Amino acid sequence: MAPNMPTAPALLVNFDPPTWVAAFQAHAPTLTVCTPDDMGDPERVDSLLTWHLQPDLIERLPGLRLLCAVGAGVDYLVYTAQRRPELQIVRIVDEAVSGDVATLAVAATLQWLRDLRPYAQQQAQGLWQPRPHRSSAQTTVAILGLGHIGCAAARAFQALGFRVHGWSRTPKSLSGISTHAGADGLRALLPQAQVLVCALPLTPQTTGIVDQALLAQLPTGAYLVNVGRGAHVDESALLSALDSGRLAGAFLDVVTTEPLPNGHPLWRHPAVQLTPHVASRTQPALVVPQIVENLRRLRQGEPLMNRIDPAAGY
Repeated sequence: MAPNMPTAPALLVNFDPPTWVAAFQAHAPTLTVCTPDDMGDPERVDSLLTWHLQPDLIERLPGLRLLCAVGAGVDYLVYTAQRRPELQIVRIVDEAVSGDVATLAVAATLQWLRDLRPYAQQQAQGLWQPRPHRSSAQTTVAILGLGHIGCAAARAFQALGFRVHGWSRTPKSLSGISTHAGADGLRALLPQAQVLVCALPLTPQTTGIVDQALLAQLPTGAYLVNVGRGAHVDESALLSALDSGRLAGAFLDVVTTEPLPNGHPLWRHPAVQLTPHVASRTQPALVVPQIVENLRRLRQGEPLMNRIDPAAGY
């Protein structure tokens, strides 16, 4: 924090306050940071660090100018931006988070590719029984979304010898990766995708994108990995594709309703593996410096880093 930064405006921390407040105090001790329990005068709050924003909180902050999303996704803040168009929204860009999500996608794929889950059952039964497995060099991975996370995943799969393709809404170039864009690009890509990794942002255009029509274009026996958002996947269509054998399986770190409700068929489906939205966790000490720098820029009228476009949704 620059020595001349004004301390009167306050940053409100609305997610895991003890951890985040301690990280800010360690890095920028002169920064005024408050929590919902000790906010004081709400008019002094010009910035908000949040995750899972409560709708009424924004209405109580008339001086708010900046929303900072803790996680990679910002879909839950877009509606707020529509109500308060004067607000700027920034995301945290953390290479560690991108790497964590990428490695989970790779781990899920390798577990399926090498057919590892049955070996745990065989071990319990005392069976020494080799099983056939696929080769990474003969497996095509298609990644939906070529943002920070999608690009990290593409590089991780590429390093392991997979045939890697990427898809995005608008054309992008990634060295050594075959990229596709738009509706025509998606139609051309899907029949090749033996593994489909969803790493998209959640927007009106991507909600439900993995539906019956998309799944029908995948080769029979393909595998789905979703490390994006639960709402990307039509879960009824997914279950139908699994039950029919069109999909060999699915790994889901995210689901439409979290936590997944008791009794939901995804819990016990033999071809589904679930993790409870654990692909990544932002480490405050690593990202506080970029938040503080954005606060400095905000208060000195300079362009912000990692600003999102509410119209695009990312």
